[in-house]
Parts: sequence; C-alpha cells; structure tokens
Amino acid sequence: MIADIRNYYEILLDQEVQDRQLHQAYSKEQLADLYCLTLNQLPCRYFRHQVDLSAYASTDELIAMQKNVEQAIERAQGYIEKHPRTD
Repeated sequence: MIADIRNYYEILLDQEVQDRQLHQAYSKEQLADLYCLTLNQLPCRYFRHQVDLSAYASTDELIAMQKNVEQAIERAQGYIEKHPRTD
C-alpha cells in the first residue's frame, strides 16, 4: 500500500498484549488467533499520523476505545481457552 495508514485499534491491542505479557503466555499461532479474534470484534479507526487521531478524538472516545479493546481481548482469550488448537 502506498498510503502510510494504521488502524488505531491495532496499536491499542499491541499495547494491551504487552501490558498483559500475553506474548509470553501464548504460542505464536495462539497470538495470531488472539489478534484476529480481538480485531474482528472492533471497528476500524484509521489514521495517518497519531497526532491526527488525538486532534479528532475526545478523551472520552479514546477511553472508550481502550475499554473496547480490553473487553474484546477478554472474549478472545475465553474463546481460545475453550477451543484449544490441535495442531
């Protein structure tokens, strides 16, 4: 892709995975599943420069986005625990 854009939810998810140290708790395959399951529950929020998002999103909106990630990751973890990989 020529345009340099990112989905803000991916950044929030990366940070949450690091904060929870899930990269140590899950295999590479499980982490990929976790990312997919989590991101599929969330809307896309694209930006070019992170400062753009800060300028156009309120503090309440940013807090809500973080809560959405936390809830989505918990549901994804629950799914992974109930449906372990067999490969």
